[in-house]
Amino acid sequence: PPNRRVPVETLRWVTEQFRGWTRPGETEPFIKKLSVATWYREPDYAPNYRELWQLEQELSDPGEARRFELLSIWRLARDEGYARWARTVGTEACQVTLFGLEETTDYFTRRPGYFRDALLATERLLEAGIRPRWQIFLTEPGLPELPALEELIASLRLEERVRALGGEFAVF
Repeated sequence: PPNRRVPVETLRWVTEQFRGWTRPGETEPFIKKLSVATWYREPDYAPNYRELWQLEQELSDPGEARRFELLSIWRLARDEGYARWARTVGTEACQVTLFGLEETTDYFTRRPGYFRDALLATERLLEAGIRPRWQIFLTEPGLPELPALEELIASLRLEERVRALGGEFAVF
């Protein structure tokens, strides 16, 4: 489905409903810590992602708004400043999802060009000081491509480059 946006007023209303909800017969709110996200599948896809991040900070309890090591691969490939911005808000690692090589990954993501976006995103993350983590879904069409993915990791020197950032390259 498309990435639909929830109006800011609705987010504020829902947040207040969660904050104020109590179990029947109790007086203390049920929710102890609240993390509000303005996205459900790909963070920062919306053009006003910086304002939405500020809204998430405002509506969440202190320190609870987070990205869970997820960023928009689409935006990383199209917005040269996005990775640097993500680093300034505390992003240290980012998951990049693959299903195999180009044709297989584009097929399973249902987004022509996603594989190339993922490679460009990986480069931009490294340039910004963010460690990429590659998540590879094992599918029947992707299994024969695993050796080529291993070669790609080696040719991009991902282990060495991530180590230079103070971490270990994760592929899982």
